[in-house]
Amino acid sequence: MAIARTVDRRLFFVLDRTFLQLAQAADQTLAEGSGLGRAQAAVIVYLSYHDGCTLTELSEGTGRRNAAMTGLVDRMEAVDLIERKQSYGDRRQRTVHLTDKGWKIREDVMADFRDFNTRLTHGLTESETAAVMKFLTLSVKNVQIPKKTSK
Repeated sequence: MAIARTVDRRLFFVLDRTFLQLAQAADQTLAEGSGLGRAQAAVIVYLSYHDGCTLTELSEGTGRRNAAMTGLVDRMEAVDLIERKQSYGDRRQRTVHLTDKGWKIREDVMADFRDFNTRLTHGLTESETAAVMKFLTLSVKNVQIPKKTSK
């Protein structure tokens, strides 16, 4: 007979619960600072380093599905944080860019994330923080199911 283990000893459930609590704290930090949600803040940060990327690149870079990204970009475009432009290289494709308003709010978003990360890593040494980063990065790679190639 197997010995029952508490949910707290199962790594995935601890990570899931931790993510939910961190997400709520990040939402609160952003709401009190820049006034954006996590998804919008992620788009602002990604575009600040990859301005003019495609919607697909933005989806991949922020870890969000293309379908969800389309609606998010529509909402952000409606409040003048980003804009879509015709691609110079491919007339069928459009690129996503920060507006002047988007660039201005980026400073608030980056300050929110700096403060949040400082609080998040409080009590950890540099090597402990590096170990956490390594674990989180490697854990995603460890559980990814390889994509099937079409024949």
